[in-house]
Amino acid sequence: MRTFRISIGLSMLVFCLALIGACQSQPQAPAPAAAADPGYLPTATIKDLMLSIVDPSADAVWLSVTTIVDDKGLNETVPKSDEEWLKVRHGAIALAEAANLLKMPGRRVARPGEKSETPGVELEPEEMDVLIAKDRAAWQERATHLHDAAIEVLAAVDAKDSNKVFELGEKIEEACENCHKQYWYPNEVIPDVPADTK
Repeated sequence: MRTFRISIGLSMLVFCLALIGACQSQPQAPAPAAAADPGYLPTATIKDLMLSIVDPSADAVWLSVTTIVDDKGLNETVPKSDEEWLKVRHGAIALAEAANLLKMPGRRVARPGEKSETPGVELEPEEMDVLIAKDRAAWQERATHLHDAAIEVLAAVDAKDSNKVFELGEKIEEACENCHKQYWYPNEVIPDVPADTK
């Protein structure tokens, strides 16, 4: 009788240990991941980036290859020295990286309370923020077009191909204008060109 009770007790102990072992071997559900800290703090507004980086960098590209006709005739400007080419290269790099900065989430169009400098022509900053937030994928894509155009300019600069730099200036202009038409002045009405009255 005593042996029987010990066997039952021993069997129960083995069963409990097996059950505990089985429970411990089950995969544990991962703890909820904490929100990843991106490690950066957007400080400048989109307007700041435009005025501080995008505009001067685009100008460095656009103004590097020009043709002006005046009373003295045809005046062409192209980069000639390594130093002049380096300035254009710096502009292309800054423009490409500015496009990445424009993509960073959390960046506002302007500071709180800032108003449009041309009300009625362009939207107010808050309205622009709404348009950007409504379709971030489209915003990212437009910034990518600017980035890609700048990278093409970089290749043309490295090849010292001034004709290609000039041609790609139009691509930068198109990337900028497509973005502006969507977010800055989407309601702009361009009047028709009057028909020839001859």
